[in-house]
Amino acid sequence: MDREDKIRQWIDAHEEELVRDIGELVKIPSVSRPEQEQSDDVVEAAHSMIKIAAQYGFHTENCDNRCVKILYGDGESEVQVWGHLDVVPAGEGWIYPPWECTRKGDFLIGRGVSDNKGAVITVLYCLRYMKEHNIKPCFRISQICGLSEETGMADAAYYLTKWPAPDFGFVSDCRFPLCYGEKGRCVVILERDSVPEGIIDMSAGEASNSVPAEAVIRIDRSIDMGDMEEEALRLGVIIRREVSGSTVSYTINGTPGHAAAPDRCVNPIGLAGRLLKRGTGLKEEEKHILEFLQKACLDGYGKELGIAAGDPVFEDLTCAGTVLEMKGRTVCLTMDIRYQPSVNAGEMVEQLRKAAECYGFMVTAEEHRDGYCGSIDSEEVKALLAAYDHVVKDGKKPYVMGGNTYAGMIPNTVCFGPGIPKDYSELGLPAGHGGGHGCDEIQSVSSLKKAMEVYIHAFMNLNDLYKMRSGKRKNPES
Repeated sequence: MDREDKIRQWIDAHEEELVRDIGELVKIPSVSRPEQEQSDDVVEAAHSMIKIAAQYGFHTENCDNRCVKILYGDGESEVQVWGHLDVVPAGEGWIYPPWECTRKGDFLIGRGVSDNKGAVITVLYCLRYMKEHNIKPCFRISQICGLSEETGMADAAYYLTKWPAPDFGFVSDCRFPLCYGEKGRCVVILERDSVPEGIIDMSAGEASNSVPAEAVIRIDRSIDMGDMEEEALRLGVIIRREVSGSTVSYTINGTPGHAAAPDRCVNPIGLAGRLLKRGTGLKEEEKHILEFLQKACLDGYGKELGIAAGDPVFEDLTCAGTVLEMKGRTVCLTMDIRYQPSVNAGEMVEQLRKAAECYGFMVTAEEHRDGYCGSIDSEEVKALLAAYDHVVKDGKKPYVMGGNTYAGMIPNTVCFGPGIPKDYSELGLPAGHGGGHGCDEIQSVSSLKKAMEVYIHAFMNLNDLYKMRSGKRKNPES
């Protein structure tokens, strides 16, 4: 039996254990929140990962409840593999239980199976394979599992203040073959502190990087919906109307998903603005606010705000309204904007400020993270790509994306992971279900097994590379 067959045979033999260990993580609702950096559930996920790794004989470290580190091998050089154990909130509209790992044929369903708990366990199993087969790399491998990736990556920033950056690293939180560039991200909070008394409440979303499943607008009277319902039907949208005393709640459903992918989402905040402003009986100032929600949130690319931008490499800027809430008579709208490295972030926010002020909204907070465009010419990157091409043989090329990962913070690091399967139509899920940050998040078992095979070959390729470099250092004349 050759090496390839041995690898596949071992992976097949450990499939059920792989799924079991993923399920151990998925059942923990490890939602990280900006105001609660180290929630009990996130810490529990860290301890669970340590327990899983320890049972396979790995040395582990808890990095101050910011990250978990799993160590294998030794040597002068360090290769880090980054993933994360925290997840976005489940949200509404799931068909399957979000905090269980449900298996349907080849697919796993549950919050975190793809982003990023499934890939984290897959990397661990790659290390387990090498350990059990006495494959000892000439470098140190540190698998690092962060605990606040979804809320700004303070975990990685903290890690770099206490521990060194890698000689080379990759992030498992993306799709193959390899990502070498990411858009910048700007999270902006817009506030208006003079909401008309007739609007009782407005709410949508929980996470700044996810388009919500629904938006709720509550007003102090019933309005004549006129042709609103007809338009909703044309758009395939359902408006639920609930009366409680003199208060009427209107719930508008959208298609949830990742804020960086407006082409796969329908934003219910923008829909609420578009549909409800057509109602007869609304005051002009109420319509004014709803009109802004439509302009800010519906198209997904910032066109109505005057910030749309294109780029030959990174394509279009994206702009998503993700969280809507009222505090007293102040309404707050969180915007997630993914912009190309060529865009001047300051000028972009200034234009957004001008557009918002026309509707009485002010920019009250903003956070920036610049994008990057790396190189695919390094020997380490070529080693990863060679492993992928050897195993998969599909001819796909490296790419850039709008999602943000640890690769934008960790030096000498690229993205290299199983991502989310594109075709899961056999599950019959509704539109918007199955994807990253959406309802009924899915992952393919066969994709994870293939990723494990790719990772094993990638580490072997890196080992050959570092051995060659070490030999050159020892024999400078050779």
